[in-house]
Amino acid sequence: MQVTKIIDAFGYVIYATLALLAIWGVYNAILLYRMLAKKSLGQAGPLLQQVNDLSKSGKYDAAIGVCQGPPFWHTALAQLIAVALINREKGIAKIKQILVMEFHTEVIAGMENRLASIATIVRMGPLLGLLGTVASMIGAFGRIGGSEKVNPTALAADISLALWATGSGLLIATPMMIVGNDIHAKLRKLRDRTERQLQDFLEILEQLEPPAARNSPGSRSGTVRAVLPR
Repeated sequence: MQVTKIIDAFGYVIYATLALLAIWGVYNAILLYRMLAKKSLGQAGPLLQQVNDLSKSGKYDAAIGVCQGPPFWHTALAQLIAVALINREKGIAKIKQILVMEFHTEVIAGMENRLASIATIVRMGPLLGLLGTVASMIGAFGRIGGSEKVNPTALAADISLALWATGSGLLIATPMMIVGNDIHAKLRKLRDRTERQLQDFLEILEQLEPPAARNSPGSRSGTVRAVLPR
């Protein structure tokens, strides 16, 4: 009988863990959508126009200030343009390498980590639910084996509670899978859009290079689209 009580308590611990897992998944999803909204820049024209005009005039510090000030400072494009301007003397080839690292470590790394948390929740939800069902069923059959007279109503309630554990796990995993796929698609869209917008700026920056550096083999080592992490 003592073992049955311990198994019942373990089952309720599983239910509590499922609830925490659901809360953690919703929290990560909300943060991811907010981060994507901050990093995205639908209309890049105003930013690129200001930065290109200032860069052509040699006012690089002012151009960096535009990228690092409102309303653009949270966007991925402004962040990468600022890094490119800060490292403008290193040449286009080196700038592209720096942008790859910046994009991966500062722009999308945090979002990918939270997306990995959602993927873990999708995998763990059904497993924890199944574990809760098994624990509750063991407790229910333990009571049957230890009782001379079984109350059908109580037994049905125990079995219903056991099955709800699996249902809860699936109920958590299914929407989290949909959310994870949606966020993954939006992350790809952010990367592709940033690549296109950034290439326009790099073409202007390449024109501002000295002729010797511009015509060097390394200065044309592929486009940004070819090197940003996938």
